Amino acid sequence: MVPEMYGDDELGDLLDGDDDSLGFEYTEILGDGIPGHTTSFGDEFVPSSAGAFVGDDDIIGAAIAHRRRRKKAAAAQALMRKRVAAGALLRGVPPRQSREYALGLGSTSVAGNSSANINVQPQVIFRPERLVVPSNLAIDFLITDIKVGKNSQLVSTGALPAVMFTEVAFGVRLKMDTAQISMFVTVSVTNQNPSARNFQGGIVGPAVE
Repeated sequence: MVPEMYGDDELGDLLDGDDDSLGFEYTEILGDGIPGHTTSFGDEFVPSSAGAFVGDDDIIGAAIAHRRRRKKAAAAQALMRKRVAAGALLRGVPPRQSREYALGLGSTSVAGNSSANINVQPQVIFRPERLVVPSNLAIDFLITDIKVGKNSQLVSTGALPAVMFTEVAFGVRLKMDTAQISMFVTVSVTNQNPSARNFQGGIVGPAVE
């Protein structure tokens, strides 16, 4: 999120400490000295014989403190303006919600006795946990690799029978690496059937957004 930008004229006023740019003058606080006049602080001035006002030390002290706060705020805005000019500012935003998502693998035609890589890109931060392959197709396929980004999620190079991951399988929930937005999740398969077959499937896991 990029902070609000300020114009050069406004920035110049802030840096110069111009009283008018801060919208503050002593006369606005102290009043015009007329008996019974009410200041912006809600106090009534009563002139003394020496021409001073009763309680004017407290009022002036409050005025000075108010002025310092305004200058401090102006300096902070000027600093933010310089940071924005130097480059974009980013603010980390925590995830707002999490839930279980399903990531479809589509349908890919795989020639007989051939292999294919199925690449999909989650559009939210996603951690694959279960691969599901329809049981009517699984008999013909081997799962040769599953990758999140460039990293394999298998502990060896040995192929796995796809029937391990059918919709009726149990005990096959995995905890794979987390895929960041638009990172590739790749499932590599081999068709053991001499005829071409369509590979279909999906991946289930938690996601945050």
